[in-house]
Amino acid sequence: MRDTDLYKQILGLENPWYVSRVELKVAEQRVDIWIEHDFGVQWECPKCSQTFTCRDHAEERIWRHMDTCQFRTYLHARIPRIDCPEHGVLQVKVPWSEPRSRFTLLFECFVIDVIAQCANIQGACRLLRLNWDEVWGVMNRAVTRGLNRKQEMVIPALGIDEKAFKKGHNYMTVVCDLERATVEHVAEDRKAESLTAFWKSLSPKQLDGVKAVSMDM
Repeated sequence: MRDTDLYKQILGLENPWYVSRVELKVAEQRVDIWIEHDFGVQWECPKCSQTFTCRDHAEERIWRHMDTCQFRTYLHARIPRIDCPEHGVLQVKVPWSEPRSRFTLLFECFVIDVIAQCANIQGACRLLRLNWDEVWGVMNRAVTRGLNRKQEMVIPALGIDEKAFKKGHNYMTVVCDLERATVEHVAEDRKAESLTAFWKSLSPKQLDGVKAVSMDM
């Protein structure tokens, strides 16, 4: 099997995407993979899902992917752009990464697994060979995906507590579902205003469903 076909299967690429070239750099312990697409493809607008032909391509971007053995692996591609009459010129979505991320989705999932097993983010940074901002960005996107998938639930028993962080009197307010043992809201400071956004996020049904609130006075 050719290396291009192998990586197409490993990456789970489907038409119109394919691997055009693979370059192994042994001295640098690095593998670079170039992804291209077939011509004559109709692309969806990321805003309204209408389809259009390719207008042009953005400059080549690079994404960090799961390591190949001990070699760091990077994907290269020029993302097609479409010209939507309603939303203007936009880059299309690619199946291996979220917009504006410099990592593939598979690599971000691996990062989250490592963070969950480490005592702190710094430990995850050392294992993944990433800096703090990169790991924090992956966490941020994971939280956003989770919140977008979250379904509305009635929470009968709420727990509200304050947590100090760093040195001095710096606090965060944390709201938990006491029955499910899940964190539902985190806000800066420990004032009444810290809970405003949480109460506003609840529907009338959820507000009526609150039966008890436990908090340290």
